[in-house]
Amino acid sequence: MKHRMSRLQRAKQFMPFAALKGFEALLNAVASPKEDRAELSEDQINELNTVLRSVRCGDWVRIVYYDKRKYTELIGAVDMISEQLQILSVQGTVIPFRHIKELNMYDM
Repeated sequence: MKHRMSRLQRAKQFMPFAALKGFEALLNAVASPKEDRAELSEDQINELNTVLRSVRCGDWVRIVYYDKRKYTELIGAVDMISEQLQILSVQGTVIPFRHIKELNMYDM
């Protein structure tokens, strides 16, 4: 019985060619399909806005946000928050408000 390689296994054969421009990005795109960004309900948006209004620099939070292709979870201290710019920074990662799916205060 002949074993067929998955697309990822076949792509890994060509890793020595990773110096080719864009090859690694293409390989990652094949390996991890894009996750669609969720539309939040009105209740979720209101809850998120309430938490955003109460967050201060130095507070520890757990945040789930959309990062290019997928949702990512981050736990850390808030470095900066700007209602005017609509951004929040946690542990040096700048996250636009519109990319936030969940935001909770985190008790250490």
